[in-house]
Amino acid sequence: MLRIKTMIKQLFKLLILSLALLTICQCSKEVLILSQIEVKAYDINVNLDLNNLLNVNANLEILKEDSIDNFELLLSSDAKIESIKSKIKNDWIDIPYTRNKDTLVLTIPSEIVSNRELIIEFNYTFPTGKIKDVLYLDRGHRWYPLILDQIARFKLIAEVPFEYEVFSVGDLIGRKKLNKHSQFRWESTIPVFKLSLIIVKTGYYQKTYKECNSKEIYFYSLIKDKEIIEEVLSEACNTMKFFNEHIGEYHHNQLTIIEFPEFQGTNIATSLLIIGSPLFDFFKKGYYENLHFSIACQWIAAGTFNKLFGKGFWFLQISLPHYLRLMCLRQTKGEDAYIKALEKGFDAYKEISNSDTDVPVIDVDFPNTPEKGKIIYGKGPYIIDKVCIQIGEKNWEKLIKDIYKDFKGRIFTYNDFINYLSKYDKDGTCVPKFEKMLSEKGIPDNLGEIDER
Repeated sequence: MLRIKTMIKQLFKLLILSLALLTICQCSKEVLILSQIEVKAYDINVNLDLNNLLNVNANLEILKEDSIDNFELLLSSDAKIESIKSKIKNDWIDIPYTRNKDTLVLTIPSEIVSNRELIIEFNYTFPTGKIKDVLYLDRGHRWYPLILDQIARFKLIAEVPFEYEVFSVGDLIGRKKLNKHSQFRWESTIPVFKLSLIIVKTGYYQKTYKECNSKEIYFYSLIKDKEIIEEVLSEACNTMKFFNEHIGEYHHNQLTIIEFPEFQGTNIATSLLIIGSPLFDFFKKGYYENLHFSIACQWIAAGTFNKLFGKGFWFLQISLPHYLRLMCLRQTKGEDAYIKALEKGFDAYKEISNSDTDVPVIDVDFPNTPEKGKIIYGKGPYIIDKVCIQIGEKNWEKLIKDIYKDFKGRIFTYNDFINYLSKYDKDGTCVPKFEKMLSEKGIPDNLGEIDER
């Protein structure tokens, strides 16, 4: 029994780590950049040469206010810039810039300063170091120019030596062999919140595939246990089926799952899950909570997107998809399993309720402590359960379906959630009670009784 409790505590720690990785990697709140420009789309070509350099050509489709003559982007200071240009008619002109560590300040030339739409081309090299087996680059590495709180469509063409293969977010559109390289084409027609680039030695992973309704799940694993591999694919597929039916059709053709030995938790991106090897010890014992949560995020958090560090960000980013996981658990394991899981998280929160480390759910700034994790992971879903009881499960499901349908590939805010909840608040009491529970410390008042369900 003691061993089981210890494993559950370890699983909780890994889950909290995954929650932070869901949003940001090697980034912090203070680097949030607010701007009057919007990066609408990326068209990126990368080539890995024999000197362990990524040669990058990145075209950014930008929409800006016509009065803006300069703006900031993030790009790693390790990137050696060769040129930054913008297209004017059939010609390209240089874009002057200054850089301070990872921040680029671009000055728009007078010839195009009044243009609301710009194409800006970046040419640079990015050092990878010697690739032993896997190269993993994410938003936190600043390997591509970005504004941290924005989402965008993208196309990626990556050419690598024959002994490598390439993974990213979105869908693999095609791959082919050229004279000296293999070419991989990844694309997302709806916006995503980060562009991951993974270059792997061919044969390093064991590839397993499962067709799930009209979608495909690819699992690239280091473990050789066929039974666990099949269970992971089965759990992933059953979870996807539930959300397809109860929220809406999955917005990509595939879900890619990659085991990564150096990770502790799970890094969640759109259509891509990077799962740390330690989690497979829990999978072997039947604990799939992290996998189910990560897949729920494919609909809410990595399918719809929350305004980075906006009001209620962590509630929408963590509490909401965790409650979706509990909905799936209820259907697959029954009401008792649902109540037990809900109470397990809430009991963890009770341990710190009204203590010096307790804060309102709405005020959690970052889930970087066990206490904040218990608030956002334990108390948040408990509050949602009370909302669900008051408006009814059928209305709750309609609410989530409406949110996904209207905000798929878009930014979804706390105020948006309140507006949608108001549609099902027939007597006008649910919304104020809900906001009161989110904004106060301690055990929240019930919106309804369990036996009313």
